[in-house]
Amino acid sequence: MERVSSIAMDILVWVVFAVLFVGAALLVKVAAALLVVLVVLALALGLTLRMLRRRRAR
Repeated sequence: MERVSSIAMDILVWVVFAVLFVGAALLVKVAAALLVVLVVLALALGLTLRMLRRRRAR
C-alpha cells in the first residue's frame, strides 16, 4: 500500500511539473506577442505624430 502511495505521489509531482512548465511556456509566448504589439503600436504612433508635425509645419 505504501508503494502505491509513493508511485501516486511521484505521478502527481510529474503532472504538476508538466502543468507548470506548459503554463510558463504559454506565458512567455503571450509576453512575446504583447511585446510585438506594443512595438508596432509605438511605431504607428511615431509615424502618425511625424505626419501631423509635417502638416502643421506647412
